[in-house]
Amino acid sequence: MKKAFKPLGIAAAVAAASAGQVQAQPTVASNFLGDLALVPYYTVNDGWVTAIHIVNTSDSTQVVKFRFRRATDSMDALDFNIVMSPQDVYAGFLSDNDGTISWQADDTTCTVPETTDGLLTMPSIYRPDAETGYVEIISMGQPVDEDEPIAEAAEHITVDGEFVPRSCEAVRSNFFADGSTSDPGVADYNTTFQRDLLDNDDDDSTSDIVENAYVDSDNVLKVSYSITDVASGIEFGDNAVHLEDFITVATMTNQQFGYFSGDLNGFDFPDLNGPEPVSMVTAAERGVFEDLRSTDVLGVLALVNEWSSNPANQVATDWVVTLPGQYTMFKLLDYVASLDGSVAAGFPWFPTLENGSPTDNPECPRLNGPDEDGDPVTDPAEVCDWRDMPVELNFAAWNREEFAGTAPDEDLTVSPAPPGEILTAFLPKEANVITFGDTGGILDMEDTNVSANLGQPFGWLSVSVDSVDDNIGLCDWVGSEDNGAGFPSNTAGSNLTNVCSAFTDPGGVPVIGFAAWGRSIAANPDASYGRIIAHSAVVS
Repeated sequence: MKKAFKPLGIAAAVAAASAGQVQAQPTVASNFLGDLALVPYYTVNDGWVTAIHIVNTSDSTQVVKFRFRRATDSMDALDFNIVMSPQDVYAGFLSDNDGTISWQADDTTCTVPETTDGLLTMPSIYRPDAETGYVEIISMGQPVDEDEPIAEAAEHITVDGEFVPRSCEAVRSNFFADGSTSDPGVADYNTTFQRDLLDNDDDDSTSDIVENAYVDSDNVLKVSYSITDVASGIEFGDNAVHLEDFITVATMTNQQFGYFSGDLNGFDFPDLNGPEPVSMVTAAERGVFEDLRSTDVLGVLALVNEWSSNPANQVATDWVVTLPGQYTMFKLLDYVASLDGSVAAGFPWFPTLENGSPTDNPECPRLNGPDEDGDPVTDPAEVCDWRDMPVELNFAAWNREEFAGTAPDEDLTVSPAPPGEILTAFLPKEANVITFGDTGGILDMEDTNVSANLGQPFGWLSVSVDSVDDNIGLCDWVGSEDNGAGFPSNTAGSNLTNVCSAFTDPGGVPVIGFAAWGRSIAANPDASYGRIIAHSAVVS
C-alpha cells in the first residue's frame, strides 16, 4: 500500500478516495521499461553535450513530462512535454552555446511548447549552476484509445513527402489551463479539451472543441542517454534507471502556469512525489517519494564500484552520485524566496551558490538549525529544509590485489582535509562528481576528491551513504481555496503553502549514479574512449 502523504485538512477526503483501493508499489524495472526514467547526470560543462533518447514501445500514444533539474538543489531548470505516437522515438541533446543552455531535437514529435528553430532554451530563473544535474522522464497518461483526438493529431502521416505528426498545433492546444467545452486545455487529471484543427466534423469550423480522456500509462518507455566530449572524442552512455508502476492514474497538467501562479495543476507536476495534488483521485496517490526511499526501490545503505587514477595510461575515473527527489523535502515556496535573500555561508564543506547556499540557510532552516536571528528552530511547523542533505560518505578502499593499506588512517584521504581527517566526505550537491587522485577526472567537474595510496592506481570502493541529520521528511501542498472536495485549488491566484511531516519510515537514502571511465589520448582523439558502469547498491 502506498504511504500517501496527507496534508492537514485533507486526510479524511484522501481516506475516502483510497478506501478499498490496492495501489501498486513502484519498483525498479529489470527490463528497462517503465513509466518513470531517471537519467543520473547531464552536463554541458566545457563543451560536453548530453543526448537523451526516448522510445515509446507501445501501441498507445504517450504524454510524457521531460524535466532537467540542476545539480545544486534539484530546482526545475527546464521542463516541457512531449506527445509520442505509437512506436515513436524522440531524441535530442542539451548543450551550452556561450552561456545559453538549450535542448535541441530534429525529431518531429510534438513538443509542448513548440520549439523555436528546433530549440527549447533554459529559462533564466534557475539557470545559475544548471550546467549539470539530472533528468526526470515521467509518464503523464495515455488516451483511452487511439481514436481520441489527441492520438489522431499526434499520429505521423506523410505530408509533402515528409513523415510528420498530423497536427502538433492541435496537440498543444490540450495543455492550456482550465480547459472546458468552450476553451481548450486541461480540465482535470484525466480530461483535456482540444481545438479540432483536424475539422473532423466536416462543417465549416476549424476551431471546434473536442474532448480527450486518459488513463494511466503502461510501463512502456525506454530511455537511454549519452554524454559526449567532442574535443577529446570520449563518449559514454547507458540506460536510464527505469521504474514501473510509479504512478497508477493519469496526471494531465497544463504547461501554462505553475505554483508561482497558485496553480497546482500546472507544469510542476507530476514530480517524484506523484501526480498533481488537486483532485481527490490524484491526491490519494501523493507520497510516492517515501516509497522510492525503500531499499527495495532507490534507497541504499552503501555503493560499490571500481575506481582508477592512472595517468601513465591516460585513464581517469569519475563517480557520479545523485540523490533524486530532494526537492520534495523542501518547503518550496520558502526555499525559493530565500534564494533572493542573504544567507549564511553554510557548512564549510558546502560551496556558497551565487544566490545562496541551500544548506544551513537561516531563511530556510532545518530543525534545530539557526533562524534569521541565529536562534535554533524547534517548532517543526517552522522548518523549511527536511532533506537528507548533508549526506555523509564513508569510504573503504582496496586495490585490485585485495590490499587495503597497512595503515588506513594514513593511506586514504578525502581532500582537501587536514592530516588525520580521513575516510569521510559530505556531498555538496544533489548531483555530485567524485574524482580520484590528481588526474582531475574526465567530466570537468569536481565536487569531492578521493586520493588513496594503495600501491596501485586502481581498485574498488565500498562507500556507505547516510543522512547526517535524522530530521528528514516530506513536504506537500495545501491551498486557501479548494475544489469542493477539500483539495487545493488549481485556480491561478490561490494562496498556497507547504505542509511537511517527518517520515514514518525513512528507509535508505535514494541514490542513483555510475562510475565514468575515460581514456583520453590527446595526440589521437579517435583512439579515446569511455564507458559507464552503474553503481552496485548495498541495501542490507
